[in-house]
Amino acid sequence: MPDDGFGAGDCWSRRSLLAALPASAFVRPSIAKAEATPGVGRIGANLSAYARSVTGDRKAPGASVAAVLPGGRVVTAVAGFADPDRKLPVRPDTRFMSGSTGKTFCAATAMSLVGEKILDLDKPIAPLFRSEPWFGRLPNARHLTVRLLLMHAGGFPQFLDLTNFQRAYLWDAMRGRDTAYSPRKMLSFILDAAPLSPPGEKHDYSDLHYHLVGLTIERLTGRSYYDVLRERVITKLGTTDILPAVTRKLPRLAAGYARGDILSRLAGRNGKTIDDTGQLRAPPNLEYTGGGLALTPRALALFYHKLANGEVVAPALFDEMVRSSLVVPSAPGVTVRYGLGLFIADRPELGRYITHSGYYPGYSSNVGHFLDRGFSAAIQFNTDHGPEIFQALRDAAGAILKA
Repeated sequence: MPDDGFGAGDCWSRRSLLAALPASAFVRPSIAKAEATPGVGRIGANLSAYARSVTGDRKAPGASVAAVLPGGRVVTAVAGFADPDRKLPVRPDTRFMSGSTGKTFCAATAMSLVGEKILDLDKPIAPLFRSEPWFGRLPNARHLTVRLLLMHAGGFPQFLDLTNFQRAYLWDAMRGRDTAYSPRKMLSFILDAAPLSPPGEKHDYSDLHYHLVGLTIERLTGRSYYDVLRERVITKLGTTDILPAVTRKLPRLAAGYARGDILSRLAGRNGKTIDDTGQLRAPPNLEYTGGGLALTPRALALFYHKLANGEVVAPALFDEMVRSSLVVPSAPGVTVRYGLGLFIADRPELGRYITHSGYYPGYSSNVGHFLDRGFSAAIQFNTDHGPEIFQALRDAAGAILKA
């Protein structure tokens, strides 16, 4: 478990079925020069130095870091390669797969609907799915609410731990069949399963909680989740850096480098994540609301900054995202809870902050808004076996504080 004690169950974890590649799988003939937004002074210089250090010692082929300072000023720094084979450098607009940082976007979308009384956090959702017989076969089906799902308190197991999912995915991947599983297909892997815990009793991290939130949003609005996300969240950010990960072709996406166990290699999910045409080798659709985005660190940092400052959902709704939380096992001396789509951590050197990490085969991400300091920071690498992503966020935050 990471030393912060959170993110260990993150989608596409390092030890998962689908994250795979030998550590020497990328060869970089040279180190691309770090770039920083002009005029950012010591903060930009510190972040650039950090990005250079990560790529210079070959821990990652490429690194991208961003901060949003009190008042909204954006600072970016990049180093290394988005595609070492083609010697394409990472640029501030280079996208990476979001991994589970997309869960905070899902939670913010749900809270926007709460603000307009379209969605009730505490009303059982079973009646919405009365026409779908499978729903009653979910763990804790009668008691599930959106609040419980957003806190990972519905008692669902993580799909990567399920033998039936592993078997199905491996079989389909090895035979070239479609692995862009729908959210209902994903939920089918836990039908008739015993709940890990009674509803609301404890935090059990599972992407499937968020798949069900996405289906609930679609049922209430009559629209696709991504359309609602775009309208209620992304348009408020003023950036074009965010794309829904619903196709293998995602413009400006860095080539990722993945490694994992023997099952991953059998499934063909190791090595470079994109092919010679620039497309992802595997469809990303099954992430859905558990991740489901391609974006930049500056978009991640901007989202967290605006969310914490009441510019995405009303301040009272953001406060609810932080207040409604469950304890997560953590390292000694570190306090960690999981709220509605985000972790809440407290460290002496950083104060209280909200955060979420993300893993996807070949990519790792982390983002945080430091509530006591007033700034946000995000970092992404195009490897899933490079720098320790929790320490990386703390290092980036430290570089900002030193300035």
